Amino acid sequence: MTANAILQAAIAQFAEKGFEGASLAGIAQAVGIKKQSIATYFPKKEDLFLAAFQEMARHYIEFLDQLFKGIPGTPVEARLRGIVYRTYYYRVEHPLLTSFYKRSVQFPAPFFQEMLEQQISMMEKQSSAFYRAIFEEGMNTGQIRWQHTESLLSAYYCLQDGISMQMFFYNHEEFERRLKDIWEIFWAGIKQT
Repeated sequence: MTANAILQAAIAQFAEKGFEGASLAGIAQAVGIKKQSIATYFPKKEDLFLAAFQEMARHYIEFLDQLFKGIPGTPVEARLRGIVYRTYYYRVEHPLLTSFYKRSVQFPAPFFQEMLEQQISMMEKQSSAFYRAIFEEGMNTGQIRWQHTESLLSAYYCLQDGISMQMFFYNHEEFERRLKDIWEIFWAGIKQT
C-alpha cells in the first residue's frame, strides 16, 4: 500500500513540478511518511520517477486494451472517431496522468531520454497495430481513399497530439464543439469521395 501511495503522490508532484521541481520531502509529506522511508521502495528520486512513468504507461496501455476490445464491428469512421473521443475523455478523467505524461515528454529529465523513447515506442507499437488494421480495412472496403498506411498513422497521431494540447485552452463545452469540427475535417480529408 505504501509503495502505491508513494507512486500516486510522486505522479502528482512530477505532474505539477516536473522532475527537477518535485521533492522527495513533498512526496513523503503527501503520503504521511518520513522522506527516508521512500528509499525503502525507491532508492533514488530517478527510480521513483521511472516507476511513476511506468505506472502511468501501464494505466494508459490498460485503457487502450479496453478501448480496442470495445469497438470491433462498428464502421471504420465510427471506430476511428470513437478512439479520438474516448482518448480525449480519458485525458479529461485522468488529469494528473495526462499532465505527468505531457511534462515528461515535453521536458524530459536528461537521465530519462532513452527510457522515454522506449516507453513511447512500446505504447505506439501497440496502438499502431490496431490503427493500421482499421485504416487498411477502410481502404480495402472503399471507406478510406488509397494512400500509404504509415501516412495515415502519422496524421492520426498528429491529430491526437494536437487535441491533447488544445484541450487545455478551452472549457469542456467549447472544446466539444471544436472536437466535432476537428473530426469532421480530418475524416473529410481521408475518406473515399
